[in-house]
Amino acid sequence: MLVSVVSPDLSNNCLGRAYVLAQLIERNHDVEIVGPQFKDEIWEPIKDEYDYRGVTTKTRMYRFPFSIPDLLDQISGDVVYASKPRTTSYGLGLLATIGRDRPLILDIDDWESGFHHKNNKIKTYLKGAPLLINSNSYYYTRTFEAISGFADARTVSNRFLQDRFGGTLIPHAKDTDKLDPSRFDQSQVRKELDLPADDFLVMFSGTPRPHKGVDDLARAVAMIDRQDVRAVVVGAHESEYVDEIRRIGGESLIIRGMQPFDEIPRWVAAADVISIPQKDSPATWGQLPSKVFDAMAMAKPVIASDVNDLPVILEDCGRITESGNVEELRESIIDLYRDPKLREELGKKARQRCVEKYSYDALAPIMNDVLSSVY
Repeated sequence: MLVSVVSPDLSNNCLGRAYVLAQLIERNHDVEIVGPQFKDEIWEPIKDEYDYRGVTTKTRMYRFPFSIPDLLDQISGDVVYASKPRTTSYGLGLLATIGRDRPLILDIDDWESGFHHKNNKIKTYLKGAPLLINSNSYYYTRTFEAISGFADARTVSNRFLQDRFGGTLIPHAKDTDKLDPSRFDQSQVRKELDLPADDFLVMFSGTPRPHKGVDDLARAVAMIDRQDVRAVVVGAHESEYVDEIRRIGGESLIIRGMQPFDEIPRWVAAADVISIPQKDSPATWGQLPSKVFDAMAMAKPVIASDVNDLPVILEDCGRITESGNVEELRESIIDLYRDPKLREELGKKARQRCVEKYSYDALAPIMNDVLSSVY
């Protein structure tokens, strides 16, 4: 069986979820990753991982439709697996399967319309109106979420999405053989990455955005006011939000740019603690950060906010703080700073849970069951 995983954009970080799906699928079947490419390059962290079958195009509605025939020609699988309920993935999947004897699976790993959600629904719709020119605008996404049931099967990354859309739960799986702490020496890794050898490093790994709460981490570490406690943000790109984080963190903050997927284990190995300070907002209610599983696989203690499934995933193997409570985050960092034995205990428990529940070996059979149910 050949499975075509359709990503909504090969040049964006949304490709990361398509990559995870493909990794699970290829344990038992052939797989290809297909999709539009809206920028000049494939998304940097995994640009060399697959021979991507893409078509360079634009998101504008007066341009994208003309790319559809070429994109459909690229979808050659026996099963079509659309990543995200967007025009440029699920929409393509519906076109690729309509009137044909091949099933369509939809994966939902974020509450897409939640990113646009406002307290006032009228304001949400009015704000979205000018964006109708974009093929992945709020209106089109809402429509494709509403018809998610047209797919022959659905998979979701967390329980919020499962409650909303149904489907089989497949969290962000990790290769726990590559993400293995025994492969790395922290002192050597810090030297190679030009990180402080003796400082206590609290790391956020990923693209800094307001809903991810990186500003809270910067404030918490700055409030500790110790020269040997630093926050490290890895995966940053230049933006107003990153500039704000710099102002907040000052000398207590280290910022590094985007890294290839293969480098993630080394960066996590360099940390003492991983922080996932998600804000409590519609943008995060349906979002489960993949980075929590990187940290768990690498036996790192995690401090995360009480959003989505994080309290369940980290029960007895991490620290949970109230979202937006900078003082509580600060105290949790201090507790782990002072207690190396607790850090080691939490890290060991976290890795064991990741291997048992969130590894490729644990989730590939579930993926195979989903595929077997439709083909």
